[in-house]
Amino acid sequence: MMSRNSCSKGLVRDCMKRNLWAIVLSTVGFFMAQLLPVIMTAQHSLSAHKQDLVNLSAADAAASWQGYVESVGEMLGGQNVFVKLAVIILAVTCGVSMFAYLHNRRKVDFYHSLPISRSRLFAVDYATGALCALVPYLVLHALSIVSACAMGFGEVVNASLIGVIASNVIFFFLLYAMAAVTTILCGNTVITLLLGLWVYFGPTLVTALWQSLKNMFFQTYVMDASMASLLFCNKFAPLIQYFGVNGTKMYNWAVEPVYTMDYSAGLQESSAIGLLIGYAVAAIVVTALALFLFRIRKSERAGTALAFNPIKLPVKIIICVVMGTAFAEIFKMLVYESELWFWVGLVLGTVIFHCVVEIIYAFDFRAIFRKPLQMVIILAVLAVGLLLMQKDVFGYDKWLPDEGSIAAAAPMGYVGESALLSEPENIAAARQLAALGVESLNNTDENAQKACITVTFKLKNGKVKSRSYELPATDEVFTLKKQIYQSAEYKQKAWSLFALGEVNEGYHRNIVFYTNGDGYNGVGTLSDSQKAQEIIDTLKAETLTHTGDAMPVLRMEFSQQNNDDYISEGAVCVTDKDVKTLALIKKYANIVPKAVSAKNVKLVTLSIYLPDKDIWQGVQVTDRADIDALLKNAVNIDAMNLYGSNAMAYGIMQQFARSSVCLTYTDEKGDEWNASAGYTEEDYPKDIIEKYRAQAEKDAENGVESAQDGDVAYTTEVAVG
Repeated sequence: MMSRNSCSKGLVRDCMKRNLWAIVLSTVGFFMAQLLPVIMTAQHSLSAHKQDLVNLSAADAAASWQGYVESVGEMLGGQNVFVKLAVIILAVTCGVSMFAYLHNRRKVDFYHSLPISRSRLFAVDYATGALCALVPYLVLHALSIVSACAMGFGEVVNASLIGVIASNVIFFFLLYAMAAVTTILCGNTVITLLLGLWVYFGPTLVTALWQSLKNMFFQTYVMDASMASLLFCNKFAPLIQYFGVNGTKMYNWAVEPVYTMDYSAGLQESSAIGLLIGYAVAAIVVTALALFLFRIRKSERAGTALAFNPIKLPVKIIICVVMGTAFAEIFKMLVYESELWFWVGLVLGTVIFHCVVEIIYAFDFRAIFRKPLQMVIILAVLAVGLLLMQKDVFGYDKWLPDEGSIAAAAPMGYVGESALLSEPENIAAARQLAALGVESLNNTDENAQKACITVTFKLKNGKVKSRSYELPATDEVFTLKKQIYQSAEYKQKAWSLFALGEVNEGYHRNIVFYTNGDGYNGVGTLSDSQKAQEIIDTLKAETLTHTGDAMPVLRMEFSQQNNDDYISEGAVCVTDKDVKTLALIKKYANIVPKAVSAKNVKLVTLSIYLPDKDIWQGVQVTDRADIDALLKNAVNIDAMNLYGSNAMAYGIMQQFARSSVCLTYTDEKGDEWNASAGYTEEDYPKDIIEKYRAQAEKDAENGVESAQDGDVAYTTEVAVG
């Protein structure tokens, strides 16, 4: 009789021999995914660099060489998607194949009759699958490093490659262990693959469905994630998260949408060490679970759908709930957001997949009618749960944080922690806006003017929550917004003026100037970096000294450039209160503010809102005195680029509940422009506009239809009746 040790050694040899195909597949796979791309990229880079040495200057050739080095580094490092795909395919393939014999009664009887414990048999099978995949990977990764060095790209070889290798090994073991568990749980290989799809992709599907339900049922819901973050932020979907990891770094996808301020907040690299440690622990736990299930698995369960009867009901419930919800959402989307078809889809999806699961469990089509009571209970519980969401029984829409629990806030979508406002008065104003939004939830007045706003709170416990509201266009709302947008903290965190950094080496900073009267035509450029910096510093100091309404009179666009490159840095307005800045601009660029000249205005159209009819009615202004009054202290919204929070920052906010003022004019060059006029609150020409309200109402009664395209209104004569 063989000893346990000799038997174990023999089984290891036999396993390796029987699974020689896995070694060959792994070798070919990693050769195509790792070694070959490195050699091909390096060869192409050397050829291109040879041409660069002939066609470019030494400095430019050196710069392009760094790009080639980075390309080789990507193929050798954690950005190589081909290696990730190979790791995933081999982890699943080896995990299933090493334990697939459990699905065959003859093989199970043979292996379980060997004089070896279940634990040792599991260790042999598990180790064999891992060695078949990882040894070729490590060998070919080492050959790739040697090849890169031999071809002159040795600088890409650094300590970060250790993190890349560790990352790939950790993800392999986790995905491999998950495949082993699903194989042991099932008694049929096809069912194993189907269950594997649920295990790997189910968390992402559930996340997507949950977000969709909240978007459907909650009035204040803000989409938790962009598609990118939906894919890469779910820690329970390691297969998908794998593509967001680059060695010991990972893409930090913003969980909340980016609306303004910081456009680079959506995608950054942060440390992945914590995630990798968590996944390494998870791999150990899942492996231990696989061993436990392997030891207690009954041999006679080979050939059945699931090897453990107690998990049949939970698996069926999960499938029915998820697919029933998916059918409901798909039906509603297909039938023009029909609520009726949402419930029809819910019933059909739940019933169909309950029947399918029962057929699979029994391997018999006659099982379609089995356990109807379970189906009814699952459907009823799911429907009740969705009704509770629809009625917002748990108060999602009415949620408001205690002011003392708020660490920072902003009256817009989440844009990165650096842009959230932490001063107490700004937090209080943001919370009050949210409170007004909650109060307006039950406002059913369709004629009431509303403005959408998203308020984001970062709580002291670290959580970030956002809610979207339709706020009434009241003086209180207007005042709260102005308080925030005109605060020094907001300016310092949100304005591109305060985000301007040092001028890059080899570049100089430009400022292009625009006025109210010149449309989108720049009226001058300042290319002296030192003078530009003096203007910037002066404006920074001045703009923090005033928080009231100010009239923008110039717009400055910032950029850096050299002979070959141009980097845009944003824009900012100069107001009539920025006296020192205006003096410097005149001194260094010989540019002064210019208003829209009344003599150049060809047409003024007022678009007046009529709440009784819920329409915007366009009225043309021809009286020269009225035109002069409308142009006095008017700001060219388009030339100054004053939209959204930009307009609020300067106190320029058109009261759309009253009217909008649209101009057609020509500049001194003869170019024709359309523009929207804006005013500070104290300069708003209310008397002139109200003078034309009667005409707007009369035109509406007489069938003069009014249409509005963006901020430009126009009227069209139509026959009455």
